Amino acid sequence: MVKHIADRIAVMNLGCIVEEADADELFAQPRHPYSRALLSAIPLPQPHAKRAKVVLQGEIPSALNPPSGCRFHARCPFVIDRCRTSAPALVADGAGHATACHRVSELPPADTILPAAAGFSPALAKLVAAFSRKTEGANPAGVGIQSARPPTT
Repeated sequence: MVKHIADRIAVMNLGCIVEEADADELFAQPRHPYSRALLSAIPLPQPHAKRAKVVLQGEIPSALNPPSGCRFHARCPFVIDRCRTSAPALVADGAGHATACHRVSELPPADTILPAAAGFSPALAKLVAAFSRKTEGANPAGVGIQSARPPTT
């Protein structure tokens, strides 16, 4: 739902932004391991669609007493010693995508997390398109309102 209503998305973990990008860019190429885990949990409308599922291990740290270093290091599959001691800065790439991860340039591509078509069947794609299309004369909420009374003459 967020992909369809937001222009930009900021992903937070324990009160810190770990990734920020345009909605389409974030869903197409999530960079932070936490963003990848969140996106892999989105249910697809086709139960047999293939994709990688990121299953996080470990205990969720306390938000009242967050860990030192990267707040995600206790559950990150790519953790190194630097992650445990030094909090990464949110670094922009110059194209509107910012990530707070020491290893962002070393991580494998995320293209298997959400397939480009997101597992949509052609019929479902048509249905999504029909509900996404703006209709002439529709009110701003996209809902047509009809009176229960017949028009008077």
